[in-house]
Amino acid sequence: MDWNMNKHKHVTVVAGTNEKVKLRKELHIHEDVAISILLKLCIKSLRRFECVCKSWSLLFDNPNFMTLYRNVFLTKELPYYDHTSLLLHGVFTPPEVPYEDEIFELYSVCGDRYENKVKLEWPRVKYDQPISVYTLFKQNEYNYVPNFNILGSDSVNGTLCLLPPFLQKTLVLWNPSINDFKVVPPRFVNDDHFAHIHVGFGYDRHTDDYKVICHGQIFSRKNIWEIYSLRTNSWRLLNLNMHHAFMDKQQLYMDGLSHWMCLGETPYERYLLSFDWSNEVFITTWVPSDIDDNFVPLVRKHFVLLKGSIALILNFEETATFHISVLGEISIKESWTKMFIIGPIPCLRYPIGEGKKGDMIFVKEDGGLVSVNLNTQTAEELGFKTKRFCKILNLRENLLPFEGEE
Repeated sequence: MDWNMNKHKHVTVVAGTNEKVKLRKELHIHEDVAISILLKLCIKSLRRFECVCKSWSLLFDNPNFMTLYRNVFLTKELPYYDHTSLLLHGVFTPPEVPYEDEIFELYSVCGDRYENKVKLEWPRVKYDQPISVYTLFKQNEYNYVPNFNILGSDSVNGTLCLLPPFLQKTLVLWNPSINDFKVVPPRFVNDDHFAHIHVGFGYDRHTDDYKVICHGQIFSRKNIWEIYSLRTNSWRLLNLNMHHAFMDKQQLYMDGLSHWMCLGETPYERYLLSFDWSNEVFITTWVPSDIDDNFVPLVRKHFVLLKGSIALILNFEETATFHISVLGEISIKESWTKMFIIGPIPCLRYPIGEGKKGDMIFVKEDGGLVSVNLNTQTAEELGFKTKRFCKILNLRENLLPFEGEE
C-alpha cells in the first residue's frame, strides 16, 4: 500500500584522517511500521502529529488509512469500559396506556443482541416534601417515590443522579451496585421565585468528592450558580459570570468533566460547554462550520459518548443519514474529526447511546430499538419498543458506600 511516506538518506561523516567513514544508516521507522503505530493513536495525538510531515498531515483525507483507523477505533479495548454494564432507561409502557400512568423503568441488558434483561428496582426514597393528591392517589405505596428520571447519559464512577418526575427540587444520588442512596439536601437558595434552569452532576478527582451544580434565576434576571458537595453535604454559591442557553439538558460525563450541547449567539450555532469539577470552571469548544453545516435544513444534533470520546451526531432528516464526528481535545475547535457517515436508513429517528461492541443504538420511527454497526452499517432489531423516551447508560461497578451517612 502506497502511503507516500518520506524517506531518509544515509548519513556519512569525515574522520580526522580525511577518510570517509560510513557510520550507519540514520535511524528511521519503516512506513508500514509507522502506519501501524499511527493507527493505534487516539485522535488527540494523531492531530498533534500532523505537523511532523506533509504525508501525515493528509492522513485524515486518505480513505485507505481512515478505513483502517475507524476499525481500530471501534475495536480498541479501553480501560474506560472495564467493569461496566449497560443500562436501558426509559418509558416502555404500551401505547394504549395514558400519559399520566407512564413510569420510567430501568433494565440491565447484556448478550449479543442485548436479549438478556433484568429489571432493576428503584431505591426506596421517601417523600421529603408535599406532592399533589392526584400523584399520591396513583401510587400503591404513598410514602415512596415510584420512579425516577436519570440525569445524564452515563454513570459517574458507578453513581447515578436521580430526579423524581414530580418533585422538581429533589435530587438523589444512587449507587445501584450496592443499592446505596443519598438524598441531596435543599439548595442553598431557597426562594419561591427561584426558576430552575439546569442541573449537572460529576466527580472531583482531586478531593474524591461527588458534586452537583445548579443554575437558576431569580425573577428571570439574576443568574445564580450553586454547587453541592457530598463530602460536606452542603451547598455553596459559585461566582460564575456564565450566561448561556442550554439546548440539551442531558449531560455527558467523562474523566472529571461534564459536557452539554449549547446554543450560540445565533439560533444555528452550537458548541460544547464543559465543566471541570476539580477547578470549577467552564470550558467552551466550538464546532467548525465544515462539520456543523448551519445552513442545511432539518438537521438534528446529538452529543454522545463513543469509545471513550465525545462525538457529535448530525441527523440529516431529508437524506436519512447520520454524520458522526469525534472530538480529539477539549477547547480545540480544529480537533473535531469526521469519522462515520451512516445511511441512508430512513426508519431511524435518533441515537440514544453506544452499545458494547462499537455499535450505536437508535430509536426507529415505530419506537423500536435497533443496534447499528458503525463499520458495516448493518442494523439489528433488539426487541425493545419505547413509547416516548429512552436512553442507554454505561454503569461502572462501585462497591463503596457513600460517606457521611448516619
